[in-house]
Amino acid sequence: MWITAKTDYATRAVLAMVLAGEGGHPMRLSEIAERTAVPPSYLEQIMSQLRGAGIVRSERGPAGGYRLNHPPQEITLERVVRVFQGQLAPIACATRSSPEPCPMDAACSLREVWQEVRDATIAILESVDFATLAERAGGAWVDPSLLAPAPPATG
Repeated sequence: MWITAKTDYATRAVLAMVLAGEGGHPMRLSEIAERTAVPPSYLEQIMSQLRGAGIVRSERGPAGGYRLNHPPQEITLERVVRVFQGQLAPIACATRSSPEPCPMDAACSLREVWQEVRDATIAILESVDFATLAERAGGAWVDPSLLAPAPPATG
């Protein structure tokens, strides 16, 4: 399975919102864009899709922005990935719903392997939630180029 840039950006946006803190203020699009290195015009489309999927909500007004619609432990990586990727099968004949017909159907030994790949991918993505990802990150993302250089070694 190949993750698109849009999917990558969406997962970054959700994780940035978790890392910014749940109880805080809504995050402005520009703030999310800065923290994720995603162009604001592209991020706007992504946030609209996340909003349509019920993962985030938007709040209007001078203090408005985006908030998660659910606690981070309830938002799995699989849920966000599916919004942008759709089917997670590596090949059309191995989808769970409406698999495409295959000319090799009668004696195909490949489909079973592709279904195992699909199932393993889904299981991994379902097992990871954004609370866990935030915990693994160990705090808000920091751009390493903004950090002061390490002092020279002595002695």
